[in-house]
Amino acid sequence: MELTSNFEKIYKNFRLQIYKRVFAILGEREGSLSATEFFAVETIGLMGEPTVGEFAEALSITSSHASYKVRQLVEKGYIEKIATEDKRSFKLCVTEKFTKYYHSENSYGNYIFEILSKSLTQEEIEFTDKLFKKFVNTIEGEQND
Repeated sequence: MELTSNFEKIYKNFRLQIYKRVFAILGEREGSLSATEFFAVETIGLMGEPTVGEFAEALSITSSHASYKVRQLVEKGYIEKIATEDKRSFKLCVTEKFTKYYHSENSYGNYIFEILSKSLTQEEIEFTDKLFKKFVNTIEGEQND
């Protein structure tokens, strides 16, 4: 089916654009993140304040390895630990140091929307929006099962 092939092309382009952006962000600056560290911080950000255990589980790594990564990222200033209400554990949160250059107006979503806006009619954009919403609802439903 051509739909599968086209989706793979979109997904490959998405990954290439993300990697291009990651390497542009990382650079060779003092205190820069390695690619592994970048993906670890991004995972924490995407998870929305996970515990170390949740972070470890998401990446299928041991809790001790996750704790080591967290310690490195805290030392570099890219994440912080936030105590939970009961003060017995903590959540992980990305810092402004990470978000100020990670999130920008030039995100991949904006890039794709700009391209779509040039080649699709308003009706096609609205249809695409409905289709994307269906994708999101399906994916989120699968993750909650």
